Amino acid sequence: MKFIDLNEIVINMKYIISAIKKRVINSFLVFIGKKKVVEDAPKKVGIVNRKHFFNHNEQSFIDTISMEFIFTEFGENRINAGGTEFNNEERIDPTFTSLKKYFPKAKYTVFTDFDLKIKGINIMKVDSPVVDPENPRFGYRTGNYFKFKGLLESEADFKCALDSDMQILSSKIIALIYMTQKFGFCVPHNVRQLLKRDMEISLDSQLITDESQGLGYSYNQSPMTLWKGDKRGEIYYQACKEIMKNEPSRGSLVMWKAAWKTGVYPYVLPKQWCVCSGDEGVGDEVILHIGHNSVANYYNIK
Repeated sequence: MKFIDLNEIVINMKYIISAIKKRVINSFLVFIGKKKVVEDAPKKVGIVNRKHFFNHNEQSFIDTISMEFIFTEFGENRINAGGTEFNNEERIDPTFTSLKKYFPKAKYTVFTDFDLKIKGINIMKVDSPVVDPENPRFGYRTGNYFKFKGLLESEADFKCALDSDMQILSSKIIALIYMTQKFGFCVPHNVRQLLKRDMEISLDSQLITDESQGLGYSYNQSPMTLWKGDKRGEIYYQACKEIMKNEPSRGSLVMWKAAWKTGVYPYVLPKQWCVCSGDEGVGDEVILHIGHNSVANYYNIK
């Protein structure tokens, strides 16, 4: 039997009454013009409790598998849709540097259309097969096409395609490898969640013509993973690649079309794996999308 602590109830009631009284007084002062409404400024926080090393079992697991991380960089001038400015000298940073700290033996590949030289990187200079090269979103479409292609063609056990403006925070990144091995292939959550909503407020959107009426889930594109030999993942990314080539549009719509066409869909990673604008302070963050100014500012990343 659980006994009621009357003293605790009285203390809590006093706290609640005091808080209500304070709010009523402040509201009245605002009403008569003696006090101004002050919006709470977003609180900036630093990155804390970062674990930099794997334990023995984790490291032993990593040593038994091959890994490849895939980047796509098209156009000599680095342009980030999220607003953050990056220089061209460190073209695939901070993602590359923050990954290499944990996976120094992994293979790193960049698909690109210009002469890019980065030490320790496998450069794949390619031509884009995506139709409509005059479209202003051609570079973004091409980048996503080669993410899908890179995942399919990599011979590594664990393959991961991601953007170059991501900050990996801790060795918890290993959970992504375990989840990919378990589920076959993973993609990140989209902060807009609903595909219809994504198409309404995003660039490069198109009408949704299938029976879902846009009420399905909208995927993001970084990080996307695939485990070697996973047939479902291969079917899915192959469909993504072909749709992007022949019916190019925003990556989230292409990925939805692939799921609708094949009936195959990926495991969706929660927001901690791609913390975007609007997700700041979510807790348990693993990867930050610091290409979004608000994310970089919130976590005090220069």
